[in-house]
Amino acid sequence: MIDVVSFSIRVVIIFYFTYLCTRSLTKKAMAQMTAYEIAGIMILANVAAEPLVDKVTVKSVYGTGLLVVLMALSTRLALKNKFNHIMEHGPSIIMDKGKLDMKALSALGISLNQLEGLLRQQGYDKMSDLDTIIMEPQGNISAFPKAENKPVTLKDLNIVDNTQGITIPLIMDGDIIYTNIKHIKKTKEWLIEELNKQGIYDYKNEVGIAELDPEWKLIVLKK
Repeated sequence: MIDVVSFSIRVVIIFYFTYLCTRSLTKKAMAQMTAYEIAGIMILANVAAEPLVDKVTVKSVYGTGLLVVLMALSTRLALKNKFNHIMEHGPSIIMDKGKLDMKALSALGISLNQLEGLLRQQGYDKMSDLDTIIMEPQGNISAFPKAENKPVTLKDLNIVDNTQGITIPLIMDGDIIYTNIKHIKKTKEWLIEELNKQGIYDYKNEVGIAELDPEWKLIVLKK
């Protein structure tokens, strides 16, 4: 019984310590990580799991902390221009002026079928409509259409759009998001008053999500 409790405590300690370390490293998704970040995460997982086998928690905590420092240092070095080409991949031009570079595709290990799939995700179903295609360092595709195929913008039509800003969530699942309330320079009392205007008096049990749109209109979706 004591062994089970001891093992459970080690699992909890290592889980939360590893979580905090990983959280401090990056906000990127796996597809956006650099090579050194992926290497660090893989080693981090192995080092963090060691106490679950050999029961030496201190060694794991030290190793995990050292990895975090190394990854933070690598990130700092990658920000320097003279180290950037060593620490990170550079962008690769796959198509230039409508001409496809098959050698670049081969070097990247991407087939034409895969490229077409990536372009469809960007909203392009015809490769012949494009002028430039670039594989970014994070592994994403940037596609730029030919001049005659670019979508018409409001500016092209001399139309002025007065709508600016983004929609900000103020309540999610009955909980007020105070950081967003502070961001818009309002108070909880103001929000409750606005809800009362819509006939909502118990936001904790009635509101699923409440959002403030760019026109400062409060939109409420009930539970």
